[in-house]
Amino acid sequence: MTTTDFRTIRREQDREDRRAADAARLERERLAADQQMEIRRLALEATEKQREQDRLDQAQKAREKAEREDRKRAADQQAKKEHDREKTRRQKERRERRNAAVKAAPKWLAEHLDLAAALVVMACSIIPALISQSASLSDTGITAPTAMGWKGSLLVALLPVMLECSAWAATAGEAKALAQGRSPWAYRIAVYLFAGLAAWINWQHGHNAGGDKYGTLLGSVLAASSVIPIAVWQLVQVGRHREVKAKLKADRLARREDRRTTKDRKKLYPDVWHTAKQLRAIAGRQRLSLDEAWHGAYAVHEGAGPEALPADLMVLLSAELLGLRAEAEKGLADVLGKLNEARALRLKVSGAATENVPARTAESVHKASVKVSADGGVIPPTHPANRSLHRAAQRVRETASAQAAPSVPMSAPAREDKPARTRKPRPPRPERTLSEGAKKAARETALASATDSAAAEKKALEDWAADELRADRKVTWQAVQAETLRRRKETDKKAVQPSRSWSYDRLNAAKKSTGLHLVQAERSA
Repeated sequence: MTTTDFRTIRREQDREDRRAADAARLERERLAADQQMEIRRLALEATEKQREQDRLDQAQKAREKAEREDRKRAADQQAKKEHDREKTRRQKERRERRNAAVKAAPKWLAEHLDLAAALVVMACSIIPALISQSASLSDTGITAPTAMGWKGSLLVALLPVMLECSAWAATAGEAKALAQGRSPWAYRIAVYLFAGLAAWINWQHGHNAGGDKYGTLLGSVLAASSVIPIAVWQLVQVGRHREVKAKLKADRLARREDRRTTKDRKKLYPDVWHTAKQLRAIAGRQRLSLDEAWHGAYAVHEGAGPEALPADLMVLLSAELLGLRAEAEKGLADVLGKLNEARALRLKVSGAATENVPARTAESVHKASVKVSADGGVIPPTHPANRSLHRAAQRVRETASAQAAPSVPMSAPAREDKPARTRKPRPPRPERTLSEGAKKAARETALASATDSAAAEKKALEDWAADELRADRKVTWQAVQAETLRRRKETDKKAVQPSRSWSYDRLNAAKKSTGLHLVQAERSA
């Protein structure tokens, strides 16, 4: 290959290289231009999207603002409607109340004419009273510049109001005390004091202002302006608190009776009163009232029932007081024994005086015959409800007789060949005289014991009959009568059987308790 050929080839190769380089450069420029164009396109799209989003956001904000304004407008309209409706309702209520008050005014005046007149009197009298008192204070010269000046004027304005308002405040307190059931006398005294002072000031002013000719008349009228309205108001209140006044009067009478009772107790029963004070000192004044202490002391001295001397008070008694209680109960047992003997004697005499008695009645009288006690006394026939009380009295008498001569042995049987020994009779025991209060307490104790025993016996028989009926066993009035007699003979061999009506009553009570009377009524219907 020649140098020329080589150079030619070299030049062609260089041209190809330059052409390829230019083509590559152009391609790179084209790609760069395309890339720039794509970037500008994307930027334009992003800008357009941002503008669209901004437009949408503005539209959303506008819609929300419009909705808020609409809601606010609707709420304002609703609130205005409610306000107008409430205003209309209040106006209607005020109009109805006004109309009702106007319609009720004649009726109220007819029912409370005294109160209405009193209010008119008060309104017409308080102003002249204030003017009169102010003028009376002004006449003293305290309002002059050389005296107290404006301070005196202030006193002239305030002191009359103080006097009148004090009287009316006490009057209102009196009315409130009567309404609450309290004593009104403290307020009444204040009313009379304040009203009297105001009336005296008005009297002095009217008497001085009226002179010798009209002083008495003018002073009386001005003094009445402070007294008359209060008097009229109190007259009105008198008719409005009758129940309270009746209650206060009853309380006063009760306190007066309590004082009289205390005075009579101190005078008639000094020993019992002294014992009552001892019991209160022992138990404490707050724990034991004076009335309870008195009944307890009376039970100690006179042997009253256990209700007057409860167990918590019994434990506080000293040995001396317990001894007095034992002697009182022993005396009460003696009196009850004598009462039973007197009843037995009366029944015996009345039975002997009765000749034409049916056989059934004679048998009942024979069963109810008197019993002879161990010491020769006579015990009357008793109802089963009273036997426990009489047996207790009999035991007390036997114990007292045994304690009277405990060292005397029983006498031996007398021999036939020796004359019987004679013993000097004992002197009669001095009788114990009880007060009317002790006798009344003994009667109440015996009656309470009899009532409780009779109620217990009735309850036991009714329960027995009810149990028999529940067990489907036939129960008749004869069965109730026989069961009652059997139970009574367990405690008293000479017991008397109950009557037919009494047995019927127990049977009917048992049927009612089990409900069988309703079943029988339905079957008969």
